[in-house]
Amino acid sequence: MIHGIGVDICDSMRIKNLLDKYQDKFLNRIFIDTEVEYCLTKSNPAPYLAARFAFKEAFFKALNPPMEISFQDIGLTGKEGKKNVYTSQSLIKILDKMEVKNIQFSISHEKHYSIAMVLLEKS
Repeated sequence: MIHGIGVDICDSMRIKNLLDKYQDKFLNRIFIDTEVEYCLTKSNPAPYLAARFAFKEAFFKALNPPMEISFQDIGLTGKEGKKNVYTSQSLIKILDKMEVKNIQFSISHEKHYSIAMVLLEKS
């Protein structure tokens, strides 16, 4: 059974501007360490960061109703190819209460835009 669906699109230039202006403050507020480490290995990290930002926003939309969680409570791990979802312990408790048992997602990016879709499934 579907609990919620979320989708988000993110402009890579917006992320690049935030990165240029706020640097580590921006990265540390929004992304988990493994996301930062992976994205900063790229010659142009903005599309990779934008895809992960879109994933987080899509996840928040899929929660329905929104919960008090931070960007740091959810993230993507893994390098090229298949990604895995990271959830903090506090988010795991929230998802358990909501009976969410599975997180399906897809992300994609190109030069200017990144998009993500998240589907939360109940048992």
